[in-house]
Parts: sequence; C-alpha cells; structure tokens
Amino acid sequence: MSMIELDSKGRGKYVTQDLPGTGGRVRVKPADFCVEEIPLAEPEGVGEHLYLWVEKTGLPTLATVRAIGRGLKVPESDLGYAGMKDARAVTRQWISVYLPGSEAERRMAQAEKAFPGGLRVLRAVRGRSKLRRGALRGNRFEVRVRDAGAGGFARAGAILEVLQTRGLPNAFGDQRFGSRGHSACVGCALVLGEWRRAADFLLGSDSGQKASCPGDEESGWLREAVQKYRTGDFARALRCYPPGWEAERRVLSRLIEGAPPEKAMRAIPRRERVLYGSAFQAAIFNACLAKRIERDHYDRFLPGDVAVSHEGGNARRIGDPGKEADAWARFEVSPSGPLPGEGTLDARGEPGEIEKEAFRALGPSPEAAAASLAELGLRGGRRPYRTRLEKFDFREEEGDLILRFVLSPGAYASEVLREVTKNDPPVGAVARLDVTFRAEKLLRSKRGEEKA
Repeated sequence: MSMIELDSKGRGKYVTQDLPGTGGRVRVKPADFCVEEIPLAEPEGVGEHLYLWVEKTGLPTLATVRAIGRGLKVPESDLGYAGMKDARAVTRQWISVYLPGSEAERRMAQAEKAFPGGLRVLRAVRGRSKLRRGALRGNRFEVRVRDAGAGGFARAGAILEVLQTRGLPNAFGDQRFGSRGHSACVGCALVLGEWRRAADFLLGSDSGQKASCPGDEESGWLREAVQKYRTGDFARALRCYPPGWEAERRVLSRLIEGAPPEKAMRAIPRRERVLYGSAFQAAIFNACLAKRIERDHYDRFLPGDVAVSHEGGNARRIGDPGKEADAWARFEVSPSGPLPGEGTLDARGEPGEIEKEAFRALGPSPEAAAASLAELGLRGGRRPYRTRLEKFDFREEEGDLILRFVLSPGAYASEVLREVTKNDPPVGAVARLDVTFRAEKLLRSKRGEEKA
C-alpha cells in the first residue's frame, strides 16, 4: 500500500464508485485500441520538412522516430512529433523530418523498405517547420471491450454520462510510467541525485507490474536480465536486452567499462532522461488527484485552489470559489494539481495541504525537486484535475462494447476504461504509485545507511 492513505481501506475511490463496471477484456489485440491524432493544422504542402502520416502497430513513438531516422540517415534531432502514443495499439500520427532537396522522396521510398513491419507511411506532405510537442487539438479513440458482462451496454452508458457531466479525472495513465511501471522510481532517484539507485531501479527492479508486460516471452528474458544485474553480471544482463531497449543497454555498457553510476546513467540521451523526470511529476500529480477524488471534489473549486484555463493553460490562485461558478460550468476553467518544478504556482488552504502531503510522502522538498528537474530541462506547471469527454458514443457488436470518444491532448483513454470496466484499481491505489513510494522508502533507507 502506498504511503499516502487514500481512504479508510486504502483502496482508493472511483468517481463512479456507486455504478458497477462492465468488466470485459481490453487490448486483447492491438486493433482493439485505436488512436488517431487531431493536429492543430495540416502541413502546408511546401517547405523543407517532410511530414509523414504514419500508422504504427505494436511500436512506441520513440522507436518509430528512431526507425525513420535510421532509414533516412537523418539525426533524431531533425525529427519531430506532437505526442507520444501507446505501443499496444494501432495509432496514426504525424512525424516530421527535416529533409530538404529534390531527392527526399526517392530516399523516402528506399527507407520504407527497411522500416519495421508494424510501421506504414500513409501520406507524405511538405511542411514549413518542425513538428513540436503538444501541437495537437486532441486524440480520437476507438476501443473494443471484449466479453463485457451482462448489461454492459447500459452500465457503460450510465458511467459515461457521469464522466461527461463532471469531467473525466485527468490522471496520467499507465503508459506514462513505462511498460515496467518503474519510470517514476527512476525519476525519483534522479531528482534526489541517487545515481546508483536510479540504475538499480532501471535495471534491477522487479516492479511487479505483470499486467503491463507485453507477454510471457518478454517477461522471461526480462526476469533473467534483472537477476543477472542484481548479481553484478552486467555482461550477461546486457546480452538479455534486445536492440530496442537502448536506455538499459547504454547504462549496462558503461557499467561494464567501469564507469560510475552517474556517468552510466548520463549515457541515456537527455531526451529519455526527461521522460523519467516527467514520470516523477506525474506520480506527484496522481497522488494529489487521488486525494481529491476520495474527498469528492476533484471537479469543484475550493478556497486556495489554482484555476487553470482549458483554452490557454493560464493558472491563477483563487479565493472565493463562487466567483468561478459560471466559467466552471462552461468548462472553461478547472481546479488543478501540481507538476513540480520551477514556475509552479502552489495552492493554498486545503488544496495546498494535499500537495504538501504528496511531497512529504516522496521525500524531496518542492524546492529541491524543482532544481533537479530544471537540470533535466523540465519546468513545473499545473494540470487540470478534470478534462472533457467529448463526442462519445458506444454500441454493442457481437457481444463486445465499442467505445468512441475524443480527449484533449495529454489525457489518457485508460482513465475512461478504468471507470467504465473497473478492471483496474482506482487512481492512487494503482500499484504504480505504490512502487514509487516504496522506491522512496528504499532511498531514505539508503541515505540512512550512508549517514551511519
């Protein structure tokens, strides 16, 4: 159980706690979970950047970017993408490549022959500038829930109506914490400057996230890699990892050369180390959101809250919640939780106490965390506790439920499924946060040993 108590039984709470879930199976096949980006604007048709509308199956976004870069012999820094997409899905998104010159299209045709089987280029259009992170209007989802229980259609409808009225809890989903569920642990160690612990969490932690492992075959070699690392056999651990696991392979290679843990961890490209820091930020936010859901006011303003505009993202501290009633009802503003770092506006009153409690559980002070995250290139900010569930519809098909909906950028469809199916525990009771807090407990223990 996490060090932050969520309720008297420690299990957390759903927003739709009183409505039974549909049950059923999700993500049985990649095609059961389809995502399509809604861009801010289509590429102009002219320019030095080649925009690729790609469809990928079973591939994470960064692996896709690297595959395209290798095929075109273009450095990774010359590629851009708007958002990270889950590997266990069929996803469509734009990826831009700086590729001027008349030979670009011919090079593209040659490169496609070397792309992995799960990657297809559906369109190629010229654009004027590199695609930037966050350049999205939203994401369109179509999700199949197989073998939903009796009355699943009616149950899904009742739950979705509540979520549309109150707003979907804007939690960070499992993907943010990595396929092994340990990214927040690594990020916590990096924030604390515990480089050895960061390597231990990356290479030697058995997070227990069996459900997030893609399959038994992978689990087998992964368990062997963890065991070899724990015994100090870095060379054999390295041989366990396939080429796609670049972070683990880079760190192990440096450790084999005798590098200290800090130098070994810094061998991971900064672009990836940033992901560990953002997972730490996400763990803090989810812990605060869980408390707000437990007290049944994740979607309502309290004195001292920080209001965030859904349109522009502007944050401001409020006094009288009544003055925000009209804007809140129009879904223009919502209460927000912290993404720790420089520039984060702290809440006051009860909301502020909830945020302080999350930091006390994890260990580092907000000031220390902000300095460490700044070194990774991460600033702080605020994230709304709720987000819109838009354009949703659902139907039955051969005993399965088909859910369709649109979410704003950065929102996770897994949180819709959490409430609808109730297969997964509530936000904050998920094992991913437990691991993060256990990680900090180990870190505190380690610091105590060093002082002794």
